[in-house]
Amino acid sequence: MDVGTAGLILHVDDERSVRDSLSMLLRTDNYEVRSASSGSEALQVANEGFCPDVLIVDFNLGQPPDGAEIAEQHCRVLGYPPSIIMLTGDVNHAKFPRISDAIFWLTRKPLNPQLLMLALPGLVQVSRATRILLTASP
Repeated sequence: MDVGTAGLILHVDDERSVRDSLSMLLRTDNYEVRSASSGSEALQVANEGFCPDVLIVDFNLGQPPDGAEIAEQHCRVLGYPPSIIMLTGDVNHAKFPRISDAIFWLTRKPLNPQLLMLALPGLVQVSRATRILLTASP
């Protein structure tokens, strides 16, 4: 990670305009952002060595896998659970991923940008601390 970077974010959403606008917002606060339009693209980013502090994922991507399944797959590939922000237009039908040791935030779309920017530093810090604890454990 670049010393001047506030944190590493992977954002998964099937809507290009949402990916572009969130990337622009996050980059203005010095976050390194990678975007993916599908679960397979997100896994490719992880397999290429990008290890995010926070995974921001839309629950309903229009095709399987859903956001919860992507989060579960991502944690297996990475070997640690990053903090997860699950976005959805319908909170009643979204499901939580089955991941232990992860900070998980389920919220409605559209995401409040001020709230996101207030929450991210803490989510990055908890994610990094969790990663250290899990890799140091016997």
